[in-house]
Amino acid sequence: MSKSSTLKKTYFDWLLKEYHFTDLDNHTVEISTPFLDNDFDYIILYAEFLTDGRVTLSDDGWTIDNLKSHGVVLNGRTPHKNNILNTIVTNLGTRVEDNELCITTSIEKFPLAKQRLLQTIMQVNDMIVLQDKSVKNIFHDEVEQILNEREILFTRRPSFSGKEGITVQFDFAIPTRKTEKLVRTISNGNDLNRAKLLAMDTRILQNHKNNAEYIALIDDTHHRFDKLAETKAIFEENSKDKILLLPHQKFLKQKEILSNLA
Repeated sequence: MSKSSTLKKTYFDWLLKEYHFTDLDNHTVEISTPFLDNDFDYIILYAEFLTDGRVTLSDDGWTIDNLKSHGVVLNGRTPHKNNILNTIVTNLGTRVEDNELCITTSIEKFPLAKQRLLQTIMQVNDMIVLQDKSVKNIFHDEVEQILNEREILFTRRPSFSGKEGITVQFDFAIPTRKTEKLVRTISNGNDLNRAKLLAMDTRILQNHKNNAEYIALIDDTHHRFDKLAETKAIFEENSKDKILLLPHQKFLKQKEILSNLA
């Protein structure tokens, strides 16, 4: 059996339709994902099979190189940006090696590792807003700052185990008397695959996470967002749980819409 076939067998059938696996050689598999980068190219992952039976997944350095091409440089003279990058990889259990975003895993935990690396890549992609000198923080950090200013109790980057043991991470968990609000920040709402990923994650948690209210907080301040209807349709068609679509500007104006009140 080829290495790519080995990886395929560890996936859910309903996820495989969106991914393409190609054997590049006896030890390396190229994985084309349905998610887009800042240039609207599909994000590509590479899986290298190690001699000890584990697999290293990486982006081959593309993400950080792409940021550099857009004027977002990461080096010894950019401590603030470096801290943002380090926070992202630390929280998701990934790492940076020679400008590559990567994670090493066992075959059995490949789906979880793939999910974490994808989330890492997409969050690092969000650092593109830092090309504007007036912008100091990425969208996630702006939201966290507002929650703190409003004295809202929350848990940062909570993770939950769901179907097949796959762990799903959200950006914030906000407790209320009746439910727990699980918030996923989405910087580029016009990339509909972000909505698909959230819908998939709610399916993974189905029957494993009770009394949860899912919220997609979309940045319509720094990014153009004109696919409201399409995003709502994705949530309705692909998730059995209700997902509240919350534009950033509405979040800024209506303080009570995201609080510890039921």
